[in-house]
Amino acid sequence: MYESLRTGLVAALLLAGGSSAVAQITESPVTVQPGRFLLEMDALSLTLNRGPGHEHTAVGVATTFLTTGLTAHLDIQVGAELLISHKVDFGGISERNTGVGDLYFRTKWRFYDDPGTGTAVAVMPFVKLPTNSGGVGNDAIEGGIIVPWITGLPGGLEIAAMAQVDVLCNDAGDGHDLAWYFSGCLSRPVFGALGVYGELAVGKSTGGTPTDGIMGAGITLALSERTWWDVATYKGITSGAADWNHVVRFNFGF
Repeated sequence: MYESLRTGLVAALLLAGGSSAVAQITESPVTVQPGRFLLEMDALSLTLNRGPGHEHTAVGVATTFLTTGLTAHLDIQVGAELLISHKVDFGGISERNTGVGDLYFRTKWRFYDDPGTGTAVAVMPFVKLPTNSGGVGNDAIEGGIIVPWITGLPGGLEIAAMAQVDVLCNDAGDGHDLAWYFSGCLSRPVFGALGVYGELAVGKSTGGTPTDGIMGAGITLALSERTWWDVATYKGITSGAADWNHVVRFNFGF
């Protein structure tokens, strides 16, 4: 999963925080209201990538974002990667790095909102601070901007999309590359507290790396108006993407 795309969305309305969410990757333009908080935690993420002569496994535990509202249309978010582990096997030689990840600071301004159609648009600048340990990060300050959009469709369907550009440290560590991402998601409730969604995401860097494309599906389960789970599986569809990515997310509004 894209490093800066940690806070996805679920197919339910967070009554406590005023934020709705529809998928793992595609951000929601809906903001958390003042005096409310939204906790989003990737309780477990697992990425698997295999090729001729090599194998890469990445595990993330308790990657967490906490969001609170500043105004009715503006919120602020703090994120932390609490535990990351990478294992690479190449030609019979194994290397493992395990440690704490980086810190993320983001803000979201919802500048367009049409309650009649369920349409909303926002802009989300963010920055990543290199607080990692154990060799699990690149020790560089990085950032970018996200523009999420959502609208309602007949039959309870919701469609969401997101455009994003990141400024990333290049592989040589002596400059920066631009990375462009786009994702889209279609979600709907099935019955009661259960919802489903399908999602597609693609990314391309000016650094010359292959296109990163994934697609997948997820299930959301609302245990209450304030608590829900989101389980998703993604398959890489281009040479630049990992073979599989599985995520279990916990969400709590208060």
